[in-house]
Parts: sequence; structure tokens; C-alpha cells
Amino acid sequence: MCLFLSSPPGGFAPCRGPVEAGVSARIDVLRIVLIGLIVLCHGGRYLGVLVPFDGPVVQFAATAFNRGPACLAVPLFFAISGYLLLRKLELTPAGYAQLMGRKLYSIGLPFLIFNAIWIAWFLWVGSIAQFGGRSYILEAGILPKLLGYDTSPVNYPLWFLRELLKVFAVTPVFLLFFRRLPRAGLALLFVLWFVERPADEYGFCGFAFWFYCGGLLARSGLDLGDTARLDRWVLPLFVLATAVVGLAPWLTQDVVVYAMGKRFYQMLGVVALWCLSRQPWIMGSGLLHRMAGASFFIFLTHEPTVSILQTRLLAAWVPQGPAAQLVAFVLPGLAALILLYWLARGLSRFTPKLYAVLTGAPLRKRRATC
Repeated sequence: MCLFLSSPPGGFAPCRGPVEAGVSARIDVLRIVLIGLIVLCHGGRYLGVLVPFDGPVVQFAATAFNRGPACLAVPLFFAISGYLLLRKLELTPAGYAQLMGRKLYSIGLPFLIFNAIWIAWFLWVGSIAQFGGRSYILEAGILPKLLGYDTSPVNYPLWFLRELLKVFAVTPVFLLFFRRLPRAGLALLFVLWFVERPADEYGFCGFAFWFYCGGLLARSGLDLGDTARLDRWVLPLFVLATAVVGLAPWLTQDVVVYAMGKRFYQMLGVVALWCLSRQPWIMGSGLLHRMAGASFFIFLTHEPTVSILQTRLLAAWVPQGPAAQLVAFVLPGLAALILLYWLARGLSRFTPKLYAVLTGAPLRKRRATC
């Protein structure tokens, strides 16, 4: 029976069995697919800023990708995290302390390391074009930029890790919802997401909504591997909605209306990406599974790698014409993905202890991934 129409007596209990093999494989490849969307999005950010769009076709394509599929990585990552963490979790005070200790090591430590590296670089070496510099750090404050407190962290994509730690910190609330009011808890988070920051599609309540939703799906017993029946209507709607997102600059300038539309786009897009992940050329891709082992390292290091590659590209070639600009849109991101994947393989093989510390992972797991 549909998850949203009924709740079992006593709420949704923890799952006891392992994640189904097909679902686990889809989650694995989605890790690198979603990281790839983020890196490619950053790889083309200079178009329209440093290099003016060469016509509406390029503007439409860049907008559709950057504000469309690329923006789905964050909510789907939160949903996957909730699915994996909350499916079996039962906390005691000691268990909560242990959970937060593990997450501070696996997420908080890499967050601090890769902020500290670039703070030190800016202070003693110099600035990096499109990324930051010494005055940028001193103006905002070293400690706020290190911790991402009341500002974006110096390695700005790592704001995601900061928010993820916050969501982990309130897991006892989610477990209470599961036991007492599972559907009402989801509805409450949904409403708070819409009213928290009306002009922004993201927000802490939105992240909590997706995280809780993932856990609720895990505990509901739904067969998430059986999504073929959704393809016929979800995927065409997703393509249409992405086209509307690409046309947004010509359709509306109202930020509240736009943000509301993007929230609904997130809900459709998350389902669509999950449906796409069952395709054999995605779920069964050996390359994607191999790269998935390096996905966290790629995320941690893709900035300022992308910024440096963009600077080098623009120094040698200013793309003119729609075709050239579309190639230039993806080129820095693709180059960064390849470079950082092989760097991860090299570090995990030749300096496994360092690689484990950098990625917050036990050595035994990281040596087997690359």
C-alpha cells in the first residue's frame, strides 16, 4: 500500500535486512553521476559571466543544465544519506555520541582539511582566479571561513558537508517522527521547506525533508528497485520540466515564484534520476562503479581544480559561436573529473593512509575502491 496512505501500528520500525543488491548498485553509480553533475555545472559557470552567451541557444542549454539536473544532486544526496543511515538506526545517548563522532571524522575532518589547505594557500602563496584570495579570507575572517560559520566555507562547495552534519545532528527528531507520527513528520518538514526561505529552493528544512524522506522510504518496505512502471510518465515530464527551467530567464523574474517551481522540479527530478539509474548502461557500468570509489575525493578537490582549468582554457581560447561554447562548457569539468579520478587512484595506492585521512574513511575500505 502507498507509503503516504497508511502507517503501520507503532510507526515505521527499523529494517533488519541488507539493502537489496540492485538498489545498492544504483546508489553506488549515482554517487559519481551526481558528483559529475556538480563538477560539470561548475565547469561551465564562466559562460554568461566572463564570456557572454553567444545567442539564446547557449543560454538555454547552460541554464537548463545548471539550474536543472545539476541542482538535483543536493536533494538526491540527502535522500540517499537518509535511506542508508536511518533504515536501521536506533539511538541511545551513547549511540548518538558514537554516531556524531563517526560523522565528525568521516565528514567534518575532510571539511576542515580542505578548507585549511586553501586558507593557507591564500595567505602564504597567492590567490586563485575565480576561487579566492588573501583579502577575501581576511575580510570574512579565517575562523568563519574555516568552519563555514555564518558564511560559505572558503572551499565553497563544501557547504553541503556542513549542512549534512547539521542534519545528522537532529536524527533523534527523525526517529521520534518514525515512531509517533511518520506521515505527519514528513508533511511538517515539507511545509517548513516551503515557508523557511521562500526565495530559495534550498534550505535546512528542505535538506531535512529529503533526508527524512529517504529514511521513511527505507523503513516502509517499498520495492525501490521496481520503478519501470514510472518511466513512461516520469521521464517525459522531467524532460519537459527541464526545458521550462531552461526558459526561466524569459518566463519570470519573480524569485519567489521561481523558487517554488524549483522545489516541485526537485521532487520530479529526484524520482526521474532514480528511474534513470536502473538503466543497464548506468547501473551496470563498470567505469561508473570504479569511479564511484573516488567520488568523495573528487567532490572535495574539484574546487579550485575547475577554476584553474577554466583560467588556463580561457587564456588559450575564448570560445566563440554556439558549438564552441557548448564544448567549452563541459571541457573543464570533464578534465577535472578525469584528472582527480587518477589522482585518487594514485594516492589510494601509494599513500593509502594519507588518502584515508583526507577522505575520512577507514584504510581497509579505501584501498579496495580504486
